[in-house]
Amino acid sequence: MPDFLTPRPERPRPDFAEELEQLAATPPEVVDADFRAAYRTPQQLPPLVARGLTDPTAFLRRIVGALDAYWRTCLADDWWPRAGAILEADLAHRGRILAEQGAAALFSGLDHRLTWADGRLRVSTRDFLAPVPRADVRLEGRGMVLLPTLFARGAQPLIDPTRPPVMMYPARGRGTLSEEPPPVTGEALVRLLGRPRARLLLLLAEPASTTELAHRLGVTPGAVSQHLTVLYDAGLLTRTRSGRIVRYARTALGDGLCR
Repeated sequence: MPDFLTPRPERPRPDFAEELEQLAATPPEVVDADFRAAYRTPQQLPPLVARGLTDPTAFLRRIVGALDAYWRTCLADDWWPRAGAILEADLAHRGRILAEQGAAALFSGLDHRLTWADGRLRVSTRDFLAPVPRADVRLEGRGMVLLPTLFARGAQPLIDPTRPPVMMYPARGRGTLSEEPPPVTGEALVRLLGRPRARLLLLLAEPASTTELAHRLGVTPGAVSQHLTVLYDAGLLTRTRSGRIVRYARTALGDGLCR
């Protein structure tokens, strides 16, 4: 895959418009180079791509327009609330695994092709769809961003020496996305509960504390606490205390409203 199509997020949980804007700012020489690197030889370029690369700037505009249309038509209104809840639940689960069991358990749980030992993460390429050359990359303090996705079959490292290292991996629970008809839209919940409470309810597919929710939403813990109390009193949430931390989770009634 051409690397520019999956720009590295500059902050946690960026919105689609931000990422599309970042994609649209890709220099035309990067568009050309990334496509040619992905297909390895000029003979392997699909005719559509080969024609597009005669004018990379116009080709990029066409790509951006297609992605925007796909987002608005297929995901934004009906499916993104459920997709977002699955991704948030995955992040919460991975964070607990890392804290409780360490990096080896975290990476082995992302994909069977990943192993961690002695400070080295190995990615087996035996069952990749196309040959992948061996490469050794030193993180050298840059860290690695983990990106759950609903569209990958396995872990996919996106590592360029000039860019922050990224590992995409299949999100846990992604199979539930299509178990039922499209979920109730976020707008329907907004009309019922108001926007702040609807967003909180959708986020709570996995238990979270007031502070965690406030960080995700970019608001104060006090503001979140007031809405959580209302949702709790209405029977949509449960809460459990562990030391000084109170975690909230959806009840069966709350889950039903989000489906």
